[in-house]
Amino acid sequence: MAETVMKVDVIARETIKPSSPTPKALEDFKLCLMDQTAPAMFTALLFFYPAANDADHDTENKIAEKLRHLKSSLSKMLTQLYPLAGIIKDHITIECNDEGAEFVEARVSCRLCDILKQPDSVLLGNFLPVEIESTAAQSGRLLFVQANLFTCGGLAIGVCISHKIADAATLGTFINSWATAAAAADPHHHHHHHHRPTHESPASPLFMASSLFPPLDTQIPTMRLIPDKYATKRHVFNTSNLAALKAKAASASVQQPTRVESVTALMWKCMINVTRSNKGLKELSLVSHSVDLRKRVVPPLPENTIGNIVGMFFSAQPVAAEEEIDLPGLVWALRKAKKEFDKNALEMINVEKRTWLKMCGVVDLFARRNDVDYCAYTSWCRFPLYEADFGWGKPVWVTLPHTMLKNVVYLLDTKDGEGIEALVSLTKEDMAEFERQEMLLQFADVNPSVLDEAHDESH
Repeated sequence: MAETVMKVDVIARETIKPSSPTPKALEDFKLCLMDQTAPAMFTALLFFYPAANDADHDTENKIAEKLRHLKSSLSKMLTQLYPLAGIIKDHITIECNDEGAEFVEARVSCRLCDILKQPDSVLLGNFLPVEIESTAAQSGRLLFVQANLFTCGGLAIGVCISHKIADAATLGTFINSWATAAAAADPHHHHHHHHRPTHESPASPLFMASSLFPPLDTQIPTMRLIPDKYATKRHVFNTSNLAALKAKAASASVQQPTRVESVTALMWKCMINVTRSNKGLKELSLVSHSVDLRKRVVPPLPENTIGNIVGMFFSAQPVAAEEEIDLPGLVWALRKAKKEFDKNALEMINVEKRTWLKMCGVVDLFARRNDVDYCAYTSWCRFPLYEADFGWGKPVWVTLPHTMLKNVVYLLDTKDGEGIEALVSLTKEDMAEFERQEMLLQFADVNPSVLDEAHDESH
């Protein structure tokens, strides 16, 4: 961590309501089946923006103007994405009652570059308006935003949306819709989007998930989380290391592995080694990977469809003690599982809802079993998170803070869209062993400075 002692002081909390009321006819928004089983937590991200380079720096007046601008554009945007301004009514309904989003203003006692030099995943949590694992995610308000202002004029925007209504793609739709509304309203910003936000009709593609994946009338168990004290570390695969890794991961079976397949296979290989050294012999190593279903339905859904439109595929490997784990073999296992999933997924989720529910139960079960080494992977790559320009440029870094979940890996794009940031959450004991893995150190940098990637503009 940078030597600077960082304090985050909350200055104000405010409720932001939609700029025009939601019509009575749109009051009930139905959740889809996958929303119902989503864990009680928040989908969260942090967006970091350097200060403007102009000579007069960000005076208090300019900061106040920036905040006003954020709030008024959020209000306009909530008219479009009106379910986000509602509350959770019951197990199948969001009440779109214009309750509004909570907007928190905070001041940070250091410069943005102090944070970017050596990011600390635990400290980053202070930039979020609510804890990711908070049970508030399953009742009441759905959307919380925190604007964190640094002494240099830099800004971090923390967004938390209840997982009951939002996967990563939904969060991406939200941040980009908000940024578009802000940029369109900014007189200093020459922007091509001059639209007036209006209420989308319920038939709009934005809100089609519940008709495609109808919810169950009965109360169904959500995936349970077991929060605890775990270490979350950031491992960055830059473009050249990733190219080398993909070459090493390739084989006759999978001649051109994707970035995500290559990184997942490498992490999986390292985790199996960790399991062997720390816990003796387990029988099975199991990974799950969540998959965006929007492009997989026929016809495909628009990217901006709201909800948890995700499926999950599993891949398992027996863990024999002496056998060296083969990287291309793991890539092939992942590719095979994904192909199988693509073939059957939609039928399984829709026709046999029980199968989807059973699968969610399997995740719960494996997370608790002692003879299985289970790790959950989520890829947020290729979502246009770095496009969120509010009128003062694109973010210099987009990330997720520390999570209190065990054996979870989030994969995000680096700013150039070519590399991958892997955020890995393990027990402290496992993390120490994981970071000793030669292959990991060969291809990934452990928590490098963001400034090296982003050419710092924050001074």
